[in-house]
Amino acid sequence: MKWCLTLLVALLPLAAHSAWIDSTGKPIPDTENMRSAGDFGVQILLTADEEQFRQTWNSSKTPPKLSTTNTVRLGGSVSALLIFHGCSPNSGGVCDVASEFILEAPDGTKTPAGDGPVWSGKPMQQRLLQLGLTSMTVGFDKTDPTGDYKIIANIKDKVSGRALSVVTRLKVTK
Repeated sequence: MKWCLTLLVALLPLAAHSAWIDSTGKPIPDTENMRSAGDFGVQILLTADEEQFRQTWNSSKTPPKLSTTNTVRLGGSVSALLIFHGCSPNSGGVCDVASEFILEAPDGTKTPAGDGPVWSGKPMQQRLLQLGLTSMTVGFDKTDPTGDYKIIANIKDKVSGRALSVVTRLKVTK
């Protein structure tokens, strides 16, 4: 997950209207946790401390040092956050991006894990990434199985009709 953080920091000032790009302006191929459709792009990240992540994101430090994870112990919790760019405004100048989260257990069982607005407001400035409003937090108690989980987020720009699905993996340990 550290490479994901490094990639995110490198991309922070460089999100463009033609998918994700690297520091030289070259397009980055989609991965399961970072996808794009035209100028609309979404990335899913996990953090053990959503409040701290949001405070760091909103700080004046450029680039911010964001704390992400891909593991959690029984008794702990993680939050899935969405970072995006390129939403389309409606005739009133407002974007309408929504998401739904799904938790897939090690045995393949899928459980709906909430939904909500990623963004309902004016689009961000060109070439900037936006931290989504909604998130999903999941806790694991002693009765939950350990193993490899997936968190799936289905995101839709309701104005343009573009839809993306991103996946991040989570290892739950004792």
